[in-house]
Amino acid sequence: MLYDNILVPFDGSASADAALEEAARYAKEDPGCALHVLQISDIEHQVIERLDSSYGAAVPVGMREAFEDAQNEAQRKLERDIRLATRGLMNEIHVEVQSETTIGVQIVAYAAAHNIDLIIMGSRGLGGLRGILGSVSSFVLKEAKVPVLVVKD
Repeated sequence: MLYDNILVPFDGSASADAALEEAARYAKEDPGCALHVLQISDIEHQVIERLDSSYGAAVPVGMREAFEDAQNEAQRKLERDIRLATRGLMNEIHVEVQSETTIGVQIVAYAAAHNIDLIIMGSRGLGGLRGILGSVSSFVLKEAKVPVLVVKD
């Protein structure tokens, strides 16, 4: 077994889709490898939108309930988004949504906490090296203690 745990940070972009497809290819070759898909989402913004939409309701949604609802909705959407790419895999698949704080730091911390031995991620190229690497993928490349495979779409 070459890798035990592969992490795919997923944001729904074309490059994240390409990274997930590459990770699924790796996983298919080794059914003992666990695939971790991590989405870091701006849950707070979603909660604010929910509270705004419930403003006219008789009983406004509580902040904790709105946060939990948004988190659960993001989890279900992520699971739907990755279903096609992971269909047919015999691998263990972990799917997690975390609230956004510092995306690159969260990816590196997740990798350390879950014994990840390969990170496969897309690069949108929206950062300082526009068109080459995004700021998040650049950060992860520098800070991760494991190999990082950056996939372009």
